[in-house]
Amino acid sequence: MRAGWTAAFLTPDPAAPVDLRAEAARFCTGAGLAALYGLALGTREGGVSLLRHAVGVPAALVAVAGLAVPALFIALALFDAPLDPPRVVAASARAAASAGLILAGVAPAAALYVVSSNGEGAAIVAGGLGLVLGGVAGVSRLLRELGAGLAGQSEVRRLATGVVFAGFALFATALAARVWWATLPIFGGVS
Repeated sequence: MRAGWTAAFLTPDPAAPVDLRAEAARFCTGAGLAALYGLALGTREGGVSLLRHAVGVPAALVAVAGLAVPALFIALALFDAPLDPPRVVAASARAAASAGLILAGVAPAAALYVVSSNGEGAAIVAGGLGLVLGGVAGVSRLLRELGAGLAGQSEVRRLATGVVFAGFALFATALAARVWWATLPIFGGVS
């Protein structure tokens, strides 16, 4: 039986060398899928709000990949973690793809809810829940993949890695929330 598109899209091949062009395409596809969720959020107001939301949702993925993931790599390097940059880039691309798939999957329900809800608060909560779901999927995917590559570490290094991972999760969450809060009109961002 042949693997489906999603499995091929998300499953790493540890034996194959990392193809940075393919990983960039995977990341961009994940960001494009996340933009579908942004379009769903923008349906509440329509017009230019569609575009602003479609750009704002994947902007957080770009910010986390561009700012938080390099900081994570540097912090892990301080503890002599056996990671190479191409593998971190590949894990980051798969994390963005996972987040994008989740967000695209819940986009129809989000569009239905934000358009049909009477109150602004209900639309904000519904929109935020989808973003949390996608963000958790992306961060957990990244940490799970990077953690698998660190399996043979000593107990002290595993503890240090766990602390670094927890710090990364907090930083990535705060960064994504800040980007979404500043850019998405549904949350009072750019309008």
